[in-house]
Amino acid sequence: MSDSPPRTSAALEVSRSRWAVRAAVALVLLVALLAVLLWYTTHPRELATSEETRQAATPVGVPVYVAMAPAPTDRSLGVDGVKLRVTANTDVDVRPLLCRDGSPGVTSDPAAYCSELVDPEGQRLEPGDSLLVEVAADEPAIVVVDRIRVGYQDGIRAATQPAGVDHAVVNVLGR
Repeated sequence: MSDSPPRTSAALEVSRSRWAVRAAVALVLLVALLAVLLWYTTHPRELATSEETRQAATPVGVPVYVAMAPAPTDRSLGVDGVKLRVTANTDVDVRPLLCRDGSPGVTSDPAAYCSELVDPEGQRLEPGDSLLVEVAADEPAIVVVDRIRVGYQDGIRAATQPAGVDHAVVNVLGR
């Protein structure tokens, strides 16, 4: 008889492989990294808003242009679209526009303030630009345009956020 310890079979031993633990840790880190990246891409800095109300008046048949939101001064955005919520007491035409190199406030002649006036969808909103709404009606009306919502791309980041003034009130006057 020998005083040596009993031998165990290698087949019965349960061993944890280091590669399996490392793979599990790497998988957890990868999932965490992807979650942070997903959050980052869907949460860009908020667009500027204000509690201001813009007032405008125009005669029937004459469109008026109201600046709703200036472009951010520190970044360029790719505009996916501008969402409007309009309340009026009759049929009116309201559409968003991008004013290049200007912000007219309220005007019936945006060419005096904007180097170009275009549909904002698919355009770049650069510092110095602004988003306007054009309001026109064929009969007297009271039109309220709520704060606009802008869908945009900021590098790899994307969002749809409220922007600009709280609302605009346009009084379309009879002749």
